Amino acid sequence: MPTPARPRALSRRVRVLAGALLAAVTTLLLVPPAGATAPASTPVVAAEDGATTAPVVLVGVTGLRWDDVTTLTTPTLWDLSRDGSIGLVAARSVASRSCPADGWLAVSSGERASDLPADDRTCRTLREPGEDGLVPGWDDYQTSADDESYGARPGLLGDLLTDAGVPATGIGPGAAVALADGDGLPVGTHVARPESMAGLTRAVRDALGTSQLVVVDAGVLRDPGYATQPRGATTPPQEEQGDEIPGIADPTDPDLPSPDAIVEPTRSAQAQTLDERIGAVLRATERTGATVLVVSLADSSRATLQLAAATGPAPNGGTYADNLLTSGATRQAGLVQTVDVTPTLLDALDLQDEAPALAGATIVPTAGPATAAGRMAQLLDIQQQALWVTRVSGAFSTRMVLVQAVLFVAAAIVLTRKGRSDRPPLRPALQVLRVAALALAAAPITAFLTGLVPWWRADDPRAAFWWTVLAWIALITALALTGPWRRSVLGPAGFVAAVTVGVLVVDACTGSSLVIDTPMGAHRLLAARFYGMSNQAFALLTAAGLLVAVAIADPLVRRGRRRLATVLVSALGLLLVVVDGAPGLGSDFGGPPALILAFALLAVVVSGRSVNWKTLTLVLGIGVLVVGGFAVLDWMRPPGDRTHLGRFFATVLDGGLWDVVYRKLSVNLRVLTNWRYLVLAVGGIALTWIVIAGGSARRGALMGPRSPLAGLQAAVPLLRPAIAAIGAGLAVGFLINDSGIVVPATGIAVAVPCLVAAAAQWRLGSADGQAPADDVVARAGGGAGGPGGAGGDDGPGDADDAGAPDGGAGSGEAVAEVGTADAVSGASAADATSGRPSAGPPTPPSGPAAH
Repeated sequence: MPTPARPRALSRRVRVLAGALLAAVTTLLLVPPAGATAPASTPVVAAEDGATTAPVVLVGVTGLRWDDVTTLTTPTLWDLSRDGSIGLVAARSVASRSCPADGWLAVSSGERASDLPADDRTCRTLREPGEDGLVPGWDDYQTSADDESYGARPGLLGDLLTDAGVPATGIGPGAAVALADGDGLPVGTHVARPESMAGLTRAVRDALGTSQLVVVDAGVLRDPGYATQPRGATTPPQEEQGDEIPGIADPTDPDLPSPDAIVEPTRSAQAQTLDERIGAVLRATERTGATVLVVSLADSSRATLQLAAATGPAPNGGTYADNLLTSGATRQAGLVQTVDVTPTLLDALDLQDEAPALAGATIVPTAGPATAAGRMAQLLDIQQQALWVTRVSGAFSTRMVLVQAVLFVAAAIVLTRKGRSDRPPLRPALQVLRVAALALAAAPITAFLTGLVPWWRADDPRAAFWWTVLAWIALITALALTGPWRRSVLGPAGFVAAVTVGVLVVDACTGSSLVIDTPMGAHRLLAARFYGMSNQAFALLTAAGLLVAVAIADPLVRRGRRRLATVLVSALGLLLVVVDGAPGLGSDFGGPPALILAFALLAVVVSGRSVNWKTLTLVLGIGVLVVGGFAVLDWMRPPGDRTHLGRFFATVLDGGLWDVVYRKLSVNLRVLTNWRYLVLAVGGIALTWIVIAGGSARRGALMGPRSPLAGLQAAVPLLRPAIAAIGAGLAVGFLINDSGIVVPATGIAVAVPCLVAAAAQWRLGSADGQAPADDVVARAGGGAGGPGGAGGDDGPGDADDAGAPDGGAGSGEAVAEVGTADAVSGASAADATSGRPSAGPPTPPSGPAAH
């Protein structure tokens, strides 16, 4: 049926009006309001390959931690922890705790840098640039950088941005420091931080319309009583503020030092303000595709791990979302450091090839727990562990040193005491000494094994830590005394050394989880090493590895199998060199030369050859080539994949070798007089000298041929070469590494107790009821022998004893020929002088001397 004309016309008018209305709505939606910047106008920078990079926004704060974040008080950060990538920041600067200026200077220079220290130990309040446009205090920053040995160049980031023509905007006083050039003048555009949140959003949105990099100082969070002080470079120090700012030595919550602190805002109130500013920045970056980094760059007063989060595109092609943060400098999921911020900004702006070698690496996302709650729980657990390990490590080191000192004194008395070692009171004393020495030898590696037990989660972490330590020590000691190796002179001590080597090797091959945040390992808060072999771990690996080599080679040498013994010693040394020095495993620069020298010296002695200067020169040359090869191979990898070795080589190429050498020498000198390590080093060397020199005929009564230790070297001919090799390895490690006397002291902490245990084992004889062969070795060493004949109550072991005639050269060699590793187990000249009967007439040597 035809449609009437009037209704058809009405329908046509309706369609026209609807179309006009739709066009108007579309125009209103597409055209931005006055004063607003359309997302389409966000600038992009063209890379050399034709690609474009998204804008980058750095939101810097100081003193903010993940335990400050809650659902109600900090909703922005709470949502960021759910949707973005999150991590912890090791904000270590030049000193143990960092000030706000230190964090922003690290962004500016890409290295550790700091403000000049104040007499009152307070931190400087950052100020906006003055009328001249210069950053206040810039001369102080330059002076401090020149005084330090990190090679920091304040203004490096600003100079690189200027040279590359990258537009940048800074908002707030900290941003002025980060974006300043070498002369202290902020590059690009700088505006003061608006007071209102809406104003901050507008400022960031406007900046994104003109700049590729936007840096925002969102403020500081300080513990009550430790507020920053507004002082200039020439202003006299303020009045004393009270308690010293706590650091790693005593990381307890700071007390309120004065009634004035009562009016200061709480941590929660300060965190809420920072959260609001961060939220204002994030609102301005919506739908811009920008990469946003939120990083707490410095401490609030005491050293602890800080907060980091990121959203948007990541420089490695991934996305900052639903995962954790890491970097090539830390290689730990959920952990970055302050000096990683600068390489990340440069990489995101495609300027990484323009920068010199930097200490940090690009911050990238990495896999973590599947849920946001799981990721947050992991970060809080790491933060708790990092804090508590600093509270127990000092007590652990102190107690270990004191107990070791007691052991040194007791060993010097008991081991050199004359008398029958198979009867009271000497035998019980030797048994106690052996057990105590083995327990103390196990203590250093126990410090690493504590990382397998989450003791820091207990209600009383300190008590849980000490119970964990005692449990590990008891287990290792019990196994050392009960296994089949208990019959050998070096068996129990060799077992403890083998456990030490095995734990460190396995840990280096599986990610170095036990080296991090353990009492004798590397601490995250110190930010010195985050993976690989620490200096203390290297010292233990060197000393314990050589003891294991001796325990393996000594019985083979006795049986005349020198070639096999040499091969095994060399193979063990090669394994340890690779594990300690290879990039991605130990990644240790100073360790391989020391290990190569020590094991080469021992291998030469085991092979029956003599050590001379030509041998030493050849070994040192090989060590330099090996380390140089490791460094060059690591340097050839992409910058983000390099370890300490590759970064060191890059630093050398950039002319920073002297800064590294000077810093290492300064650290060595600074810790040289630490009483803990001096006690271990001096006491251990003295006791070793007494024991090893015991068989010398030119010594006095204490260490002469009639000494109770006179036959020890005849029982273990490789003992003296092993001690010499350990000393050489630790000495080279002391000179190359940056921990000074820590290296030899730590090596002594395991080597000397093992030596004491072996000496006590030797005097006690067989652990299965065989009587010690004291009189045999004593006569071989030149002491007076007892009358021949059988009988007495010496036990079945006497039937196998054999002695050489009194006096005469080479009598010690005669004992070495006759006895095996089990038979010659405990000689003492004192027993011979006591008139102890022997099992029978002396047996002449059965063949040519083995040693």
